Amino acid sequence: MSLTYEVLKRAVRLINLRKKFSMSEKELIETAKKENSAGRIELLRDPDFEISLISVSGFPLMKMIHKEKTEKACLFIIGGGMIRAPRPDSIRKALKIAKQSGSDLYIPYYPLCTEHSLSEAYDMIHASYLRMLEAYEAEKITVLGTSAGGNLALGLIAYINANRLNTPKPYQIVSISPGTCAANDEEYRRMEEIDHLDVMIPAKFMKTAEQIMKHSGENIPDYMIYLQKGDFSDCCKVTFMYGSDETLYGAAPSFEEAMKRYNVDYRMIVGKGMFHCYPVFPFCPEAKEGWNQMIDLMKNG
Repeated sequence: MSLTYEVLKRAVRLINLRKKFSMSEKELIETAKKENSAGRIELLRDPDFEISLISVSGFPLMKMIHKEKTEKACLFIIGGGMIRAPRPDSIRKALKIAKQSGSDLYIPYYPLCTEHSLSEAYDMIHASYLRMLEAYEAEKITVLGTSAGGNLALGLIAYINANRLNTPKPYQIVSISPGTCAANDEEYRRMEEIDHLDVMIPAKFMKTAEQIMKHSGENIPDYMIYLQKGDFSDCCKVTFMYGSDETLYGAAPSFEEAMKRYNVDYRMIVGKGMFHCYPVFPFCPEAKEGWNQMIDLMKNG
């Protein structure tokens, strides 16, 4: 590992992010509500892009459109544990992704489980994708998601199949550290085995996340909480990207089983010794490699 990575890892341990993820369901939701209320959606300016907001299902969808026309587009679903809205630094990173990948980017500010049900988030994600299909061929669309957004990205396929919708599947899904909950004791045991290596998210957070996603009291379909249980029939290409040192990597074997069960063309990229969502935090050479792999997937499939 590079010296930069070792310093970064030590710094993350010092600020103790794990403590934040160890809060109770109530504390996490209250904290997230305060953070979300203090934030605002900032429209960036760039000479090469038209950046705007539209409303989809009553929620904002940000569009980053190249002034020089491109046929490629990406639905970029930013994570936040289903309780935090995309932050300004994530939007600046999204613009960088749009520039380097040559894709128009659509970023949904989907409903959060602080005040809405998880099913509403899936409804809005699907509606956003339908809006994209008005302007792009499905074969030219990538759905990219990080953490909880990685779940929603791959979950789009399960949603289409569960609701028997006649929606064309995108060209590919790129799911980075998908934030699925443990569906059984074996999956949770695998998460616990990695727990001591994860500098960000303790395994027990996924128990709390399960309660957060059921917070509305609505009868939520299993696949929305345990995505590995989803129906991936007629799925497009899927690429998973995990760090080997993140607790969520414990769910990877179950995703592989699901992909094989439905004959999905999938790829599993694992960054050795890397942390949660490392490709979108390219602050060291190892994470930069993940960033480059992500961009290459979007450019070349």
